[in-house]
Amino acid sequence: MRAKNKGGSYRVVVHGLPHFCKKLSGILNCEGWNVRYHSRENAMALAGLANDLRRCDLAYTWGGRIDPGKFLWAARCLGTKNLVMLWSGSDVTYAHKDLAAGKLNSWIADKVHWAVSPWLAEEVRALGLQCEYVQASFVEPISDPQPLPEKFSVLTYLPSPDKADLYGWDQISEVARSCRSVEFQVVGLQEGQLTGIPPNVRVHGWAGDLAPFLERSSVLWRPVRHDGLSFMVLEALARGRHILYSYPFPGCVQVTSAAAARLEIERLLDRHDSKTLGLNQAGMEVISRDFNPAKVRADILGRWERIISKTHTLPARKLAEPTADV
Repeated sequence: MRAKNKGGSYRVVVHGLPHFCKKLSGILNCEGWNVRYHSRENAMALAGLANDLRRCDLAYTWGGRIDPGKFLWAARCLGTKNLVMLWSGSDVTYAHKDLAAGKLNSWIADKVHWAVSPWLAEEVRALGLQCEYVQASFVEPISDPQPLPEKFSVLTYLPSPDKADLYGWDQISEVARSCRSVEFQVVGLQEGQLTGIPPNVRVHGWAGDLAPFLERSSVLWRPVRHDGLSFMVLEALARGRHILYSYPFPGCVQVTSAAAARLEIERLLDRHDSKTLGLNQAGMEVISRDFNPAKVRADILGRWERIISKTHTLPARKLAEPTADV
């Protein structure tokens, strides 16, 4: 790895989903690294983004695509040499449609592609891209999680009725009808109304903070038909909750049908009733070991530096301090 001048920093521009990018830039900014996220709310922010793209050592996008779009078009025109694209979920679905329409861009295809989970990396490789699973998600471990609640309940997530099939509402409602003694909580509904709701299902709107819902639940069930890697799953693992997930993941039980989910929920309920159901220790250990911010920071920065070192021979210059809050 190349040495930097005293006071020098590698310069990285982060772009993509605001919630994740703000958190990412927060944990990655450290000595020797100037990691910036710009919103696109006004002309000053866009000007700052363009200036940093022109001078950066690396651009990092949270979210993938195979056709340029405005940000990637600007990155190419401004001479950005190093680009890392992190594929995160539904972006792969859109990319497959673009691939069928012949929209694969060779400049993008030649860049570095990461994915948030092993299964998503396989999907990206099916697009004809070289893609590696990189553990780039992070959650703060919780040193003293709340014990499981006295009342057994199952938490699920659904953002809108038009995404009911994607988020497995058919499975949720089927299992709720067959497990009438169990209360099911659905959180996240931002628009529209669900129909045919079983009497033991409670529907809640969007919540900026999921911690209260997780603490009042024994189980998180995510019966999605497509996913990258759910932050809700990671947060639930950090709190020691038991997880039913459509995908194989450490600390979780993989279930791919309503019948399998019902059997697992009944098993956990039996343990709850016999007072032998404790916190999900295995899940908590996974978060503490693999998803803590310090480990993620070291891994990502090490990978970024190796990428930068292949194209740069001179030390990076430190970015000038911004003249306005953008």
